[in-house]
This record gives sequence, C-alpha cells and structure tokens, in this order.
Amino acid sequence: MKPAPPDKPNAGGLRKGYNAYLRYSGLGLQMAGIILAAIWGGRWLDRWLSPGFPAFTLVLALLGITGAMLFLFKETRR
Repeated sequence: MKPAPPDKPNAGGLRKGYNAYLRYSGLGLQMAGIILAAIWGGRWLDRWLSPGFPAFTLVLALLGITGAMLFLFKETRR
C-alpha cells in the first residue's frame, strides 16, 4: 500500500492565483484583438474607398478602444 501524498498547505491559494493570472492575461489578449480587428477593418475601408485621409482607421480605432474598455469593465465586474 502506498502512503498518502502529503497535503500541500497552499495548493488552493496557488490555483486561485493561476486562475486570476490566466483570466486577466486572457482579457488583455481579447482587448488587443478587439483593437487590432477595428484597426484592420478601418485600414481595409480606407484602402477600398481611398478617401485620401485615414478617417475610417482613426474612427474605428477609437471605437475599438472604447469597446475594449467597455468589455474590460464588464468582465472585471464579475
């Protein structure tokens, strides 16, 4: 018969720390994805319509940043 493994005194706290780390790093990656997708869409519209000034890129970048911040506030409220 094998002896029981020793209990880890801080295993629950360590797991909780890893879960928080993964959650917040995932939030950062999602925010970056939202912003980059908005910028990519703006650049695509600017090339397609060729207005001469990157208006769509600027507007969609600002909307992407706003959307990413709203997403962050919503997710961290949980």
